[in-house]
Amino acid sequence: MRANQFKLLTLLLIFTILSFSCSDNKDSTSFRFVFMTDIHVQPECGGVEGFKAAIEKVNSLNPKPEFVITGGDLIMDALVQGYERADSLYNLYSETCKLFEIPVYNTIGNHEVFGIYPESNVDPSHPEYEKKMFSKRLGQGKTYRSFDYGNWHFILLDGIHITPEQKYIGKIDSTQLAWLKSDLEKTGTERPVVIVTHIPFYTIFLQYREGPLTPNRKESVIVNAHEVSKLCKDYNLKLVLQGHVHTVEDIYYHDVHYIIGGAVCGNWWRGTYLGFSEGFVVVDVNSDNFTWEYTTFDWNADIYNQ
Repeated sequence: MRANQFKLLTLLLIFTILSFSCSDNKDSTSFRFVFMTDIHVQPECGGVEGFKAAIEKVNSLNPKPEFVITGGDLIMDALVQGYERADSLYNLYSETCKLFEIPVYNTIGNHEVFGIYPESNVDPSHPEYEKKMFSKRLGQGKTYRSFDYGNWHFILLDGIHITPEQKYIGKIDSTQLAWLKSDLEKTGTERPVVIVTHIPFYTIFLQYREGPLTPNRKESVIVNAHEVSKLCKDYNLKLVLQGHVHTVEDIYYHDVHYIIGGAVCGNWWRGTYLGFSEGFVVVDVNSDNFTWEYTTFDWNADIYNQ
C-alpha cells in the first residue's frame, strides 16, 4: 500500500513540476527577443553568407532569445523585379531563416512589395502582385498582425502605402487604424505594448545626414504618425521598433522609446553605413520594463566586395 502511495505521490510531484515549468514559460515576465531589420538578403555581395553569420550570432546568444522580430526590407528588392527574381529572393530568405533555432515574426518593408514599378513589367493581375507575395509567403495571410508573449503585446504594422502613381510612402491607412484601435482595446491599458514598423514614426536621420534644417520626406517617415500616437496615448506603449534608414537611434518622448535598429546588411552588404556596423537589436524584458543593446556580428564585407 505504501509503495503505491509513494508512486502516486511521485507522479503527482512530477506532474506539478512539469505544469509549473510550462506555465512559467508561457507567462514569463522576463525574457529576451531580437529585432533584426533591413536584411536585404541577396546572392550577390555575400548577402547570404552575411545573413547566416547574423543568424549564427543570434543562435549563440546567452541567455537565448525567445523569438526574432524582423523589421522589413528582408530581401534586396521586389519593387522593380520580375517574378523570377522576386520569387528567388523570397525563397532565399525563407530557406535561410530555417537556420534560426527560434520563431521568426516578419514585418513588411517597401522592398517586399512585388512588381509595382514599371521596370518590373509585372501585370497587376498577377496573383502575387504588390503585397500579396509577402502576405502569402511571410505574413501568414496578412500584412499586419499582433501576438502576445508573456505579459507583453506585440503589434507588427504595415506602414507601406501604395499611391495611385504606384509609388510607396510611409502611412498607416484607415482600415489598419481601425484594426489597431480594436486591437488596443482588446489588449487593455495595463499590458506593455511594442509596435514594429519598417518606416519610422519619428527619426532625425535626414537631419544628421544632410543638415539640421532638412525636412523629412513622405517615403522616409510615417506621414500620419501623430494619428497613430494619439490612438496609443491611453495605452501602455513602451517601445516602437523601426527600420528603413540603416542607422541606430533612440528617441525617447513621453515615456516611449522610438528605436531604429540599424541594419543587418549595413551598407547593403558593402560595409558600414554612416559609421554604423552590420547588426541587430537585443531586447531584454523584465516585468514591464526593458533594456536594449545594438549587437554586431562577425562578418567581413571586404571578402565579397573586391
